[in-house]
Amino acid sequence: MQSQKQAHTSYTLNRSMEKPCLEDRIGSYKSFIAIRTQRDPELRNLYEFLQTDSVVQRSCRIVCPEFSSAPGPPSRQSLDLDGLASILGAKATGRDDLCGRLLIVEDISNDIIETLGCLLNIDQFFFASHIDTFQIDIARRRPSMATFPSKTRAQNFLNIHYHRVVELENAESTHTLLRDMNVPRKVRILPKFKGTNIGLVRHCNSILKAETKDGLWLGKRGPTNQWDSKHKTYILVGLILVDAPISNSCFLQSPHNNNTTPLTLQIHLFQGGFQDFLSEPSFSNIDHKSGPIRSSPLESFIYYWSLQQPPGFNVDCPTLFSLSYYALRIDVAEWMTYLELMYHCIQQYEYSPEAITLASIGHIETVTADIHNLQRWGRRSIATARKIRYAVEFLKYRMIKNEDKEISALIRQDYEEIALNLGAYSHRLETMVSVATSLVQAIDCRRSLIETMNISRLTYLALIFIPSTFVSGLFSMNDKIAPGGNLFGLYFAISIPLCILVFLIAHPPTGTLGVFSAWVRRSRVIPNCKV
Repeated sequence: MQSQKQAHTSYTLNRSMEKPCLEDRIGSYKSFIAIRTQRDPELRNLYEFLQTDSVVQRSCRIVCPEFSSAPGPPSRQSLDLDGLASILGAKATGRDDLCGRLLIVEDISNDIIETLGCLLNIDQFFFASHIDTFQIDIARRRPSMATFPSKTRAQNFLNIHYHRVVELENAESTHTLLRDMNVPRKVRILPKFKGTNIGLVRHCNSILKAETKDGLWLGKRGPTNQWDSKHKTYILVGLILVDAPISNSCFLQSPHNNNTTPLTLQIHLFQGGFQDFLSEPSFSNIDHKSGPIRSSPLESFIYYWSLQQPPGFNVDCPTLFSLSYYALRIDVAEWMTYLELMYHCIQQYEYSPEAITLASIGHIETVTADIHNLQRWGRRSIATARKIRYAVEFLKYRMIKNEDKEISALIRQDYEEIALNLGAYSHRLETMVSVATSLVQAIDCRRSLIETMNISRLTYLALIFIPSTFVSGLFSMNDKIAPGGNLFGLYFAISIPLCILVFLIAHPPTGTLGVFSAWVRRSRVIPNCKV
């Protein structure tokens, strides 16, 4: 880490021939964000992230696929902070046939944000929307909620937020965990589904296409390895930010304060992860590749970019849509898995009339917890619909400007189908809230009936003991009727008939009286019958 800081310092001091950036004017990219936070409060999360001590942050991975004019997949090289500064700086070097580079950064750190933000003059909302806010706070504005839809159309980047469904072992309760990453993402543990602990992991893929005043890509390099405005060679640079692979290390956050406790869980993807969206090979042309490493977004991007270029991708001047193609397809595949989970959730919360039994009366707390979980699904569905609508609006706007409209129309159709199913499932879950509420009311009514029955039993006991107590008190004035006296049996001869009489007066046997009345009517009719 110390060597990376020294490389970053030496790189900053030796940029005299490079185009002036914000760091030369106001000190650093963090200082620039501090000034912008006063104007845009939603940048507060980015400013706090940049203030994090670099020592406590993990080192991030940077992979750079390089595209050349020769046919074949792009070459791949791994970079550190020094290498990142060298390929983007004034002393950048490369092969003669190099046409462009794609930077894929995994689990970005504040040092990388400082370098990229200053060197490429990246829009601060690109980083702020990628980091976002892992916890909803009324005193903190989320960038994803504060950006106007009209503003997102003019942005040269795309932030795709989605949920990954995972299975967890050794998860005891429905906690909210934080992943062990530089950018802490939330892990929500759901109630058990058929004995399986399911969790939702937040993820984000961010894609950037930066342009100069001339509408050209950043990363200009002159033939003399200096900034030359007359003889310019363009090394294309696209930037993709992804999250770290899913690991077993998490932190349990206290609901009362910000204290965290390390926690180790066995986490793996639900149903094996998202479905591969590339065309299926035939039996005769099948290859022996195992497919993408679905637990690692970075390796998934490397797999698809190495296998084939996105449709409509032009290495001389790629569009933002072509750079975002695989991110959008992965996002669609993950939302399909999310819908599968919602379908199983609907099955779990379905209640039948047979469920309202005396056995369920003692489990009203379970039904109340189901109502709370259903309400959470409703709020979660609203946030999901907003994320899908954001992608649809992006495709709708880019389809007008993109030459390859057919591909973007197909992806947009996938998103619209997901939005349609999401609306149907959300409506079904919303209906189940009313059903669960009615079930709670029915259980309360049955509890009231049982309590009434218990009170009736106490009434019966009172009807038995009150006459006996009355007779006992009445006869206690005479010693001959006391226990052991000559007339002690008289107490039972009077108290028992009196108890029966009081019980019959309090609860007359209406059924017996009806049978007796019918018998009397029949006995009166039979003698008058003529044979």
